[in-house]
Amino acid sequence: MAEIETEVLVVGAGPVGLMMAVELQRHGVPCRIIERSTEASVECRALHVQSRTLELLEHLGLAEAAMELGVRVRAENFWKDGSLLQRIPMDWDPLPDIPFPMVLNLEQSMMEALLSDHLTRLGGRVERGVALTGVAQVPDSVTATVWTPNGVDHIRCRYLVGCDGSTSLVRKEMGIPFEGHPYPDTYIMADAEVEGWLAAEESHRFIRGDEVLMATPIRGSHRFRLTTRDNGPSQVSPSEYGFLGEGRPPALREMQRALDRIARPGLRLVNSRWTSYYRVSRRLASRFRKGRIFLAGDAAHLFPDAGGQGMNCGLQDAWALAWRLACDLRGSSTWTLLGGYEVERRHVATEIAARTDRAFRTRTELLDQQPESAPQRWIQNWAQLETNYRDLPGFEQHGSRPEQTSLEAGDRAPDGRLELPGKGTLRVFDLLKGTSSHALFFFQGLELPDELARLADWLVQHRSHQVRCHFIRKTCSLPPEGLSPLYCDPGEAVATSYGAQESSVILIRPDGYVGFRADAEHASRLLGWLDRLMGPVTG
Repeated sequence: MAEIETEVLVVGAGPVGLMMAVELQRHGVPCRIIERSTEASVECRALHVQSRTLELLEHLGLAEAAMELGVRVRAENFWKDGSLLQRIPMDWDPLPDIPFPMVLNLEQSMMEALLSDHLTRLGGRVERGVALTGVAQVPDSVTATVWTPNGVDHIRCRYLVGCDGSTSLVRKEMGIPFEGHPYPDTYIMADAEVEGWLAAEESHRFIRGDEVLMATPIRGSHRFRLTTRDNGPSQVSPSEYGFLGEGRPPALREMQRALDRIARPGLRLVNSRWTSYYRVSRRLASRFRKGRIFLAGDAAHLFPDAGGQGMNCGLQDAWALAWRLACDLRGSSTWTLLGGYEVERRHVATEIAARTDRAFRTRTELLDQQPESAPQRWIQNWAQLETNYRDLPGFEQHGSRPEQTSLEAGDRAPDGRLELPGKGTLRVFDLLKGTSSHALFFFQGLELPDELARLADWLVQHRSHQVRCHFIRKTCSLPPEGLSPLYCDPGEAVATSYGAQESSVILIRPDGYVGFRADAEHASRLLGWLDRLMGPVTG
């Protein structure tokens, strides 16, 4: 039996595990990712990619490729008893603070291929045909027992992340309950071409009585993913959940019958690529961490099928954990920072579970809104841009805040344009790109107050590897000596969205959330905040 060393072992090579491995590689953390399946997935399971996830992909340089591979949904159509009641346009222009106000349909297999290729470019690879069989941990390491085509191995690592889905062996080995319940009905999902009048690049929700059939576009000629309740004899056990009975011919026949019964006539399914029965479940792991072992994605939470929240939440789990592990392995974090992963992501998962449950139970209800209000409502409810960690441990806000903005510690940092003296414009998101260092924005007037100047000087001398300082002011001039760069004229959009006072500091964490905010009078409290999360400066 060979003992193999690595800093982090990622179990599972679905979208979440691949994002985890990509981010660890990007942060310079040696890792391995194992997957029991010998071949990559080709099915269209998870599909919707939300705005916040596209922002993460942009940080990786993958957003443009994702949009080329996927379908941008141009409208949402609501049908009742065969008649069109509402068509909501979703072909919106980029907003100053939201670069991707859209719904992108990108099938899970394509997302996996995109991330897997990027992992290869970063020097990593998926070890397929390697199955976890057991996990044990001691205070300073974790040992995973795995089966490989060559026999049994033991992989010793500093941390292990379970991204191995709803039936997670990692979660079971940790003895963590997966609390919740399956919903009573069985559903059918089909990936097929649809002949007839169905508008391409648009989603359709057909409602007749208490039945609903969803059709949403996938890349390909007249190709849609369709979902509806199975009204035939139960194909699965009441205790089962997830995808069940994949590829059974009756699933496609039942889908055609449902289409004939619920939708407007004139649609026929052809060239089916994949069908499956499945049961929806709402479940939440009682813990997302036990010692040096973490859970992410479906291993940690399952949501009802509403708004495409599951995969997006899982990808953001990985995004939220990787930078913390990188900080810890470099010796520049405390257990408080690492422990924040479970607190924050379980908080988010709890909120999403409640929201998707409400939407799933009321899925036969039509929208009571005008089309022009749809973008704002959709962005707030489903794009995960409003996800926040307000009032959770590890976030601090001091001093007054302008009333015209809602940006607080714990919120997602918005995008925007900054004017550079004689050099055009720069996006705020360009300043947030990087690895695991924080971005500290000094918003200032004509002069940098002494309190902020002293703070900036100390950070440059003692925490430059953890904090990057950026100076933003309305009047362009040279930056203070030794401090650069200086970004001038934040413009009305940035000033409003950030609520920038004449002199204030806003610290953005590597995951893009505001960790600390203060006016000049209270800015020095940032030093204590950094000590608690990143450890005190030594030497």
